[in-house]
Amino acid sequence: MRSISDEIFKSIELKIINGELKAGDKLPSENELCKIWNTSRVSVRPALERMMALGILKKVRGGGTYVSASDSPYSLSPLLAFAIFRDESIRDILIFRKVIDVGIVKGCAANRDDDNLKQLKLCLEEMEHSLASEDRVKFNEADLEFHMEIARGSKNPLNVKVYEMLRHIIRKNQININVMLGISSSIKEHRNIYTAIEEKKKKKKTFF
Repeated sequence: MRSISDEIFKSIELKIINGELKAGDKLPSENELCKIWNTSRVSVRPALERMMALGILKKVRGGGTYVSASDSPYSLSPLLAFAIFRDESIRDILIFRKVIDVGIVKGCAANRDDDNLKQLKLCLEEMEHSLASEDRVKFNEADLEFHMEIARGSKNPLNVKVYEMLRHIIRKNQININVMLGISSSIKEHRNIYTAIEEKKKKKKTFF
């Protein structure tokens, strides 16, 4: 059974997704939300704090709480990601990522610059070092950043947004994902992706 705080979170979430609340809109004050929900700040405040932690809302000192602007560093992608993928299994999410990976890797191979390749190599090296030192946290972050850099290298902002959404979901389930895929096989797969991106640009051949 969901708590009142969860219900408030869910209500605001749906209003944003449905367009009732848009980027830049001001939320009712905590006191007003307490009256709307017939509850106390003990329930209202945690819901707002969770949304601010996700970057969905932002608090302006002396000015209230607002829906984050879509072009701010804190986009709505975490919220949309959880909304879209809430009921999907980890396996389904990974299959989805694998399907879109094909096109995005192609785009990166065709459009990446030397800086993209350098960043991919740094991520790959960080993954290898983290594997050797058994630092799962650093390994996971390097893995996620590797895929984000592929999206950036494609030079398509939509790819970046899609991967940003996936990153929030995958980070939340990273431990289970590592168990399912195996870290060693993941390193090998990432090396192959890096080589394909590097060589396709250099030789102008199709690797996919």
